[in-house]
Amino acid sequence: MIIHKTLVSLLLTTGFVFANAHPNTDATLTAKFQASSGNQEAKIDGLIKKLDTIGYSTVAENKNLQVHYYNKFSEKNVEMLSFFSIINTEKLRPLLLSNPDFGAYAPFNFLTYKTLDKMKDDNTWYGHLSVNTMLDIIGDNNETNRALFTDMVGSLDTFVNNEMKPETSKKFEHTQPLPENGLIKFVKKFEEPEDIEEYVEEFIMDHDGRFAKHHFIIAGFIDLKFEYADMDLEFEKYDAYWVSLLCHFEFSNSIFNRGTPEAGMFAPCAVYFYIPKGSNELHVGYASVDNWVNALNFKSQKTIDYMRAIDTEVIEVFNEMGFTKIETPVLKQDIVKSAEHTPTVMEEIDKLKKELMNLKAEVETLKAEKNLIK
Repeated sequence: MIIHKTLVSLLLTTGFVFANAHPNTDATLTAKFQASSGNQEAKIDGLIKKLDTIGYSTVAENKNLQVHYYNKFSEKNVEMLSFFSIINTEKLRPLLLSNPDFGAYAPFNFLTYKTLDKMKDDNTWYGHLSVNTMLDIIGDNNETNRALFTDMVGSLDTFVNNEMKPETSKKFEHTQPLPENGLIKFVKKFEEPEDIEEYVEEFIMDHDGRFAKHHFIIAGFIDLKFEYADMDLEFEKYDAYWVSLLCHFEFSNSIFNRGTPEAGMFAPCAVYFYIPKGSNELHVGYASVDNWVNALNFKSQKTIDYMRAIDTEVIEVFNEMGFTKIETPVLKQDIVKSAEHTPTVMEEIDKLKKELMNLKAEVETLKAEKNLIK
């Protein structure tokens, strides 16, 4: 009887935890993609053409990459793969003025893809990195900024839902935390030029040429300083601000065209450059490839090593150009706090909730696999 009561109590407690647990899935959600059946390339194109109705525009449209992969590498493993680098220039302005690191997703990629396996998945998938993933990589914890960014991206999601009427969806969740420092940053000091615009133009030519020698492609470009001047909007905090979209074709083929098209949500890499007013310092930043590794749960060490080798190559080019990497130290007091911290009862409960939710997810996965076998 005692054992029976104990088991009942445990089951009730477990059930209570499952029923009342509201795990912070946003913390582990890399992205939520939606889908419409069949090849919806034409409908996606129509959606992109209407982006201006919600204040968005495309910085670059890199469409049907599978054609280019086939022409260059004689491989075709996806039916359709397209990158739409999109931006809401006006709504981004207060965010960039508050924190230049928002350039890491100015623009961000609206990814669409369809696999070749029509029997298992005859859907066109579309979506982007989750808001919290982008914000956490940027490293901005300002509540106002996060709310503004969330609202900006939310308007796109609402628009996509209304236009596409998605029929299904899937979540990409990560089992490892994102890197503590999601961005790689550099700075370069320079002598005051006679003409700042001429200095920037010469730098861009040098930059593009150097990366081309390393087999990188500039997949898009936007001069935000120019854009805001053209819109008669104040942006005097910076003497210059622009974003280049960097892509390594062989690298992208090895990932997106070989079983992981969803990784395109991280591509192309937005590399942002800015010169604070009167500083004679050129800053650059971009999201580390370690975000890809953790956020998409890459397991193959060979693939991870290759990804990091490409990342290292980017660092080497900036070093060649006279940039110094900005290291973000872990403060000693933070380490001490972490070492001395004893979990509270609520923290222990939260931990148990997460473990139970993970167990539940594993059970659901096993059920799904069993149904597929049937």
